[in-house]
Amino acid sequence: MASGAFKPSRLIAVGVVIAAAVWIASGIFGSEAADGEGGGPDVQPAIPVQKVGITTATPEKHRREITLSCVTQADHKAAAVARGGGVIMALDVSRGDIVKASDIIGKISDEGRQAAVDQAEALLQQRLAEYNANKKLIDTGDAPRNNLAALEAAVAAAKAALSAARAELDKVVIRSPLDGKVDKLPVQVGQAVQAGTEIAEIVDPDPMLAVGAVSEARRSSVEAGQEAVVRFIDNSKVNAKVTFVSLSADTATRTYRVEARMENADAAIPDGVTCEMNVELEAVEATAVPRSAIIFSDAGELGVRIVNEDSRVAFVPVEIVDDARDVIWLTGIDKETRVIVVGQDFVKDGDLVEAVGAEEAGTKSESPA
Repeated sequence: MASGAFKPSRLIAVGVVIAAAVWIASGIFGSEAADGEGGGPDVQPAIPVQKVGITTATPEKHRREITLSCVTQADHKAAAVARGGGVIMALDVSRGDIVKASDIIGKISDEGRQAAVDQAEALLQQRLAEYNANKKLIDTGDAPRNNLAALEAAVAAAKAALSAARAELDKVVIRSPLDGKVDKLPVQVGQAVQAGTEIAEIVDPDPMLAVGAVSEARRSSVEAGQEAVVRFIDNSKVNAKVTFVSLSADTATRTYRVEARMENADAAIPDGVTCEMNVELEAVEATAVPRSAIIFSDAGELGVRIVNEDSRVAFVPVEIVDDARDVIWLTGIDKETRVIVVGQDFVKDGDLVEAVGAEEAGTKSESPA
């Protein structure tokens, strides 16, 4: 008969206990092994850091300029016109001649003007003779003094008629309205003209104006007295000064007329030449950044993204003060700052980034995956 220690029920109970112990032990050792390989259950996987390309931007004094397309225009230009009708009898000038104000340019036919002067002179002599004869009678009491007023009026009327006739005779002569050069001579001897017909155009080349137009946005930046440089198509340059800025906008273009005066004593600058006017504005504290750095925030605010001292991304609002050929000058950055120029569209405020040179970041971004 089997011993009580080896009863089947006891053997089964011991087997269950041993199996449970083995199972528990295997769980503990497996956990320890996993902890040893993974560095503990509390360690999170590493987050990769985004690389961005930056450029160092430093504020400095920047002298701004406004460039305007313009055309030259003589400050003084006038037409010598016929003041009465007639036939051109003589032209005393040719195109290109230098004339002074009141110089004779030409003459038109008399058309009876001299005869009218002779008649007015004769009438005046008659009225004066009548006045002198009757004045003596009035002074001696042989004629009523009431006649004196009528006699004086007759003399005055005769004098007025003579002055009018002489003024009409003076219209025969055509004179230059100002000092300058004869630029146009659209008529010829023998041509019949009416009052107001242009006989010659006189242009005074000194001073010469550069006339352009400034937009509504920049009108407040341009003022009379500012220095300007006018550049011509042959790349020659002339110093000028702004003398006029219009208060009324052109109804078609919504721009304002700007005039700059240039000295032109030698007449080297012709009238009607296209040119470019650079107007110098007051220097401001500004920072130059590449155009690619400019972005809009989620709220629609214009600005740039920078990398701060903690290597985190931040947004800085800015205002553009000048748009140069290669960079944009802006305000809002008041110290040396690392501005993101590559990758700014792929990061957001507060992101931890690795800042590298713009060239390095651009090369990496273009390399194939």
